Amino acid sequence: MEEVITTLTEREEEVLVYLIQGYTNKQIAEKLIITPATVKAHVSSILHKTGVKNRLELALYATAHGYSNPHLDSKRP
Repeated sequence: MEEVITTLTEREEEVLVYLIQGYTNKQIAEKLIITPATVKAHVSSILHKTGVKNRLELALYATAHGYSNPHLDSKRP
């Protein structure tokens, strides 16, 4: 799969980080002070750019490309 993570906008990267952490669209919207519809648009754009089918695949793809979940990282010894 071609590495397209680098083509994400700054806002898409912010949405992606929250998505990896398991936040819902509504929760992401509250964190970023945008509407849930805008979050949905960003997620759709990220899915399109990466070529993955759903949020789970996107989280796995992003993790494989250097993004991490701070919640999991903080639990490591």
